[in-house]
Formats: sequence, structure tokens, C-alpha cells
Amino acid sequence: MPRGPWPAPRTVRQAAELHALLTTSGGILYRPYAHHLLNSAVNCLLPSEPLHLRYALHVFDRLPASTFLLGTALRACFRAGSSSWGDPDRPFLLFRRTRRAGVRPDAFAFHFLFKCSSSRPHALLCTMLHAACLRTMLPSAAPFVAHSLIHMYVELGLAGDARRAFDEITVKDAVAWTMVISGLAKMGMLGDAQLLLSQAPVRDVISWTSLIAAYTRANRANEAVGCFKSMLSEGIAPDEVTVIGVLSACAQLKDLELGHSLHLLIKEKGMLMDENLVVALINMYAKCGDFVHAQQVFDAMGRGPRPHSWNAIIDGYCKHGHIDVARSLFDQMEVCDLITFNSMMTGYIHSGQLREALLLFMNMRRHDLRVDSFTVVCLLTACASLGALPQGRALHAFIEQRLVEADIYLGTALLDMYMKCGRVDEATIVFQRMGKRDVHTWTAMISGLAFNGMGKAALEHFYQMRRDAVQPNSVTYIAVLTACSHSCLLSEGRLYFDEMRILYNIHPHIGHYGCMIDLLGRSGHLDEAMDLVNTMPIQPNAVIWASILSACRVHKHIDLAQCAAEHLLKLEPDEDGVYVQLYNIYIDSRQWENASKIRMLMEERQVKKTAGYSAITVAGQVHKFVVSDKSHPRILEIIAMLEEISHRLKSVGYSPLTSQITVDVDEEEKEQTLLGHSEKLAIAFGLISLAPNLPVHIIKNLRVCEDCHSAIKLISRLWNREIIVRDRSRFHHFREGKCSCDDFW
Repeated sequence: MPRGPWPAPRTVRQAAELHALLTTSGGILYRPYAHHLLNSAVNCLLPSEPLHLRYALHVFDRLPASTFLLGTALRACFRAGSSSWGDPDRPFLLFRRTRRAGVRPDAFAFHFLFKCSSSRPHALLCTMLHAACLRTMLPSAAPFVAHSLIHMYVELGLAGDARRAFDEITVKDAVAWTMVISGLAKMGMLGDAQLLLSQAPVRDVISWTSLIAAYTRANRANEAVGCFKSMLSEGIAPDEVTVIGVLSACAQLKDLELGHSLHLLIKEKGMLMDENLVVALINMYAKCGDFVHAQQVFDAMGRGPRPHSWNAIIDGYCKHGHIDVARSLFDQMEVCDLITFNSMMTGYIHSGQLREALLLFMNMRRHDLRVDSFTVVCLLTACASLGALPQGRALHAFIEQRLVEADIYLGTALLDMYMKCGRVDEATIVFQRMGKRDVHTWTAMISGLAFNGMGKAALEHFYQMRRDAVQPNSVTYIAVLTACSHSCLLSEGRLYFDEMRILYNIHPHIGHYGCMIDLLGRSGHLDEAMDLVNTMPIQPNAVIWASILSACRVHKHIDLAQCAAEHLLKLEPDEDGVYVQLYNIYIDSRQWENASKIRMLMEERQVKKTAGYSAITVAGQVHKFVVSDKSHPRILEIIAMLEEISHRLKSVGYSPLTSQITVDVDEEEKEQTLLGHSEKLAIAFGLISLAPNLPVHIIKNLRVCEDCHSAIKLISRLWNREIIVRDRSRFHHFREGKCSCDDFW
């Protein structure tokens, strides 16, 4: 027998030397020496070195099985962590093999087995291990494994099992109380956690902090602050983690007073200003709009090499519209991460600077950052809202190159972008190529077809959606009813409005009522529309009264128009569209005196009519036109094209609708005014600037007028061009002298 005791190695290399010495001397067969060797190897193990664990398990495999060695090997697995050694099943294989060898695990082994199980999603296997523990282990050892058992169930999200494991403990210590309260709070069972906390014999800072953090994560900031005040009333001093949770609640509530008092508390207590606390302070001040203090904290403690504090203040500036200040800070950063770029791009998008956002996106790729789908979805959404088709197509190419992981959200955003840019064919291709579609994808497709004037196609997709067993939701039915409204599908609209309640128990809200009232009004059923307005369980909003007013102009219902206008003027007294609609109704019906009163009322209330404009993108540059615009650098060419348009339109029988011009001028001037409408200016520029095979795509901020609508139909036939006009409510696709709306808009 070799002499001992042996020294305790300090490195794995020294453990290997001891292993060699014990093997050559025969000491490896002596159980205390074998235990000493494996225990030393595990103590020297570094989690960042997978080879260390392999060596420890190699030693275990060559030693006679014992309860102590099993527990030590499981401790090695736990210390290494599953991310380092790459085989999450190893602890269970060790346990099963030693059981077959007749070794009885003790509480020490089960303790580390439960610890290793915390990162595994196999709940049934973990429950079986618990049962094996109860069968195998002595009752006196149960308290030793209680904490790891509760921890395992909490990490697996099994609240009921965690609570049962806690209830089975005969003598519950403070750690068990804290662990189960924190676990329930983490799983979102805030009521149960709060109740247990009130029953706990000892409430410590960890329990309170867990509950505060959980309330904050659940966006229940008032309750988080309430817990904090209760904690202080019990004389429990908060720590840094507690303060971080309460600062997050202050940011949600925009409670600058409490946030500032917490900052003072940090200074009074001399708390360690680690990175998380600095970020929480900056975030709180920024969300409360106090950028003086946010900048002071950042300048004092946040200007380090790591990006977290930089991200907090940049995000704050971006969300409050201070995009130039945010960019200045961004340019000063040594290391930018994905969050930094996303914050800046979102800031640019919200400020309408899509080009800057896209340039930043390209810059992000040069930093070798892996682009996530969230970034591309945000950019696609911006392209959709601005009608920026070339930029959207560039992002599509980026997706096709597999430079970002495609998912259902990305596919839906891409489909929505093409729909909102009027490219139904390309949107349909994206839709057909998607391997998986959810209710949001189908809804985007149906809604896109509806706004592009393809109501029947939208309803066909709705039928296909239900045939594919995808259940529609409330938003889907808004898209369906919009399709019916934009395509005058009255019987279908009535059917689906009733069906949503009967088949799917979806109770209509203001959006559904608005679509249905708009459909009835457009179809000339104004009495039925008003019956629905008077019987709906919700107060009608401005959108509904605007639909009634618009229908009254089309169907010449003066009395009802006055009633609708009165409601609108109460709801939106500063909205110019109400005055303009009512003024036009009076003009159409030759009620000059009433029209004059509306104009005087606008002047009295200082309400100005929104200037209409039309925009067209050529070679990546947006060109914006207003009525009778003479500022464009190519205005002489545009005027020449307008004269040619006027000549060719009249040659095929077009007669300008000069009755729409209410100014007292002669007919020739009225015709010139109509010819100078922003839509016609943009189309003229498109005809001289774009290749003959390209469509002319116009975006207009107001509703396209009747004269322009008639003229554009003829232009599309005379020039054999597809013209797409996106106004404030829908798309008009003009081809071969016809419009997709069938003159129903």
C-alpha cells in the first residue's frame, strides 16, 4: 500500500501527474486515494475548458463505482455547464450506469443531479428522478436536496411541482421560502408569490426584489412601486438589484420624482455603481425626458468601452426625436452592437429618414454584425409606410441571399411591403413561397388585396385561409369587411358581419362597425347605416361620422350631411376635412350662402385646408409636387408634357369637370387649375423620366379627385402605361383605361 496522504493538486496537470503516480504505485486501487484523485481533478476543473471535464469523467470511468464518486462526477458536470461540454444527457447516463452497478445514490448525488436537470426541457424525466430520489434516499436527507429540487422545477417552469416540493419540506428555512417566492414571481404567478411572501416568517431583500422585478417585467409598475414601499416600511434596506427593478418601474410610470429620490438613495448608501445600475439610471431619466441628468450620469460613469450605457442614452434620445444628438453619440462609440444599430435605425425611421436608416443598415454589415430579422422587419415596415419600393426590393434581395434568417414574421413584413407599394403580383409570389403561414400572414394578404381594390380575390383568400384550418381573428374580419367596402360587396359584407359573431364569437368593435357603416353608406343604404350607428353599443367615433358625411356627398343627402358634420365638428373641431366636405356638399347643391358660412367658420376658427401633394420616386429620389407647382428643375418639360396630355385627352372626348372648381373664374382658368393638380404634375414627370416599360407609381396624401381619376384612366390607355396611385385610403391601379376600383371609391 502506497504511503499517504497525497497532496491536493492545484491544476488539472498536477492532478494528471498524481493520477500517473497512483497508477504506477498501485494506490489507485485504494478507495480513499481514488476518491481523493477524482475530487482533486474536479476541484481544478475550469468551465471554459471542455477537456478538463473529459479528463475528470475519464478518471471516473476507470475507477470502481461508488456513491461518493458518482456525486463527485455529477458535481463536475454541474461545474462545467452544459454549454461547455456539449452532452446534456451525460449526468443521466452516469446516474443510470451506476444504478445498474448496484450503487445507491445519496443526497449529495441527487443534489447535483437536480442542479444539472435545471437546464433540460424534459419535465417527465425530471419528475422520474424526483420519484427515484424519494424511493432511494433516506427521509432524513430530504432537506439537503429540497433547495435544488425547487430550483429545478422553477427553471423548468413547473410551478405546481415547485410548490409541492416546497410544501413537502417539514422544516422550511429562509432559503426555501425565498427560492419558491422568487420562482413563482419569475414564472409570472404574482398573486401566489405575493401571498406566500405575506405568509413567510422572514421576508428578506431577495424575496422582495424578486417580486418587484416580476411586477416590472409584467408592466405592472404601480404594484412594483407598492412592493418597494412595503419593503421599506418593514425596515428592509434595498440593495443594488432592488433599486434597478424600481428604476425600471419609474421609467414605465415616467415618475421622475421617485426616480430622482432613488438616485439620491444610491449616493447616500454608497451603492456600487455597476454597469446595470448605470444603465437603469440613464434609462429612467431618458424615458422621463430628463436628458440633463441622463447625460450627467452617462458622462460620469457610462462612457466605458462596453455598449450598454451608450445604448440606453442613444435609445432615449432617438425615442424623443433628438436624432442628431443620438447620431453624435453613436459616432463616438468604440464598439457598437446590434442593439445600438437597431435603436439608431428605428430613430431614423420614426423621424422619416428612411435613407439614413438604410445607409446605417449597410454600415452595420460592414461591422460584421449578424443582422436579425427584427432589424429587417422594421426597415420593411418603413418602406411599406413610405411606399419606398426600390429600397424594399433591395431588402428582399438581402433576404434572398440568406444574410438573415428568414421566418414567418419576415415573410409577412415583406408581403405587406409589396402590398403597400401596390405590387400585388410580387406580394402574391412571396405569399405562395412561404412554407408556413399564420393568421397574421393571411390577414396581411387579405388586407393588401382589399386596399388594392381586389375585394373578390381577398374573399377567395379568406375562404382558402379557413379551408387551411387557420382561424381568423378580429383583425382578419376588419380586412374582410374592408374588402367588401372597397369593392361594393354588400351581401357578402352583411354575411361576414353576422358570421364573425355566430361562428367565432368575435364581438364587433368600433373598427368592424366603421367598415360596415362605410359599406352601407357607399352602397347608398344611408338609412340602414344610420340604424346601425344608433343601435351599436359603442359611441360612434369621427371615422364613422366621416364615412356618413362622405356618403352623403355622393348620394346628395344634405340633411344627414349637416347632422354628421355637427357630430364631427364636436369630435374634431380642428380637422379641416370636415369643413371641406361640407363646403363641397353645399357647393354641389348650389347652397352658396351655407357654403360661404362654412368658409367664414374656417377663417374664424383659423382652420387651414391641408395642402395636397403627390410624390413620385425616380432613380431613388423622391419628387414632391403641389397644385400648380412651378419649382421643379424640369418644370418646362413637365409643362410641355401636360399640354400634350391635355391635347390627347380632349381628342378622345375628355371634358374637364370644371364644376369641382368653386373659385369664380372663367372656364379656361378652371381647366388650367385642374390640369395643374399634383397628381397630373407627378404623372407628367413620370412619363418623361421613366422607361416606357415601367409603371408610374404616385403617392398622394389626400383622396384623388373625380376629375383626376377620370383623366388618369384615359392616360393609362393613351400611353399604354400602368399607373398606380396610392391615396390616403386605398390604391388605384389604372390599366388600359380602367381602374381597379371600378369607379367605386
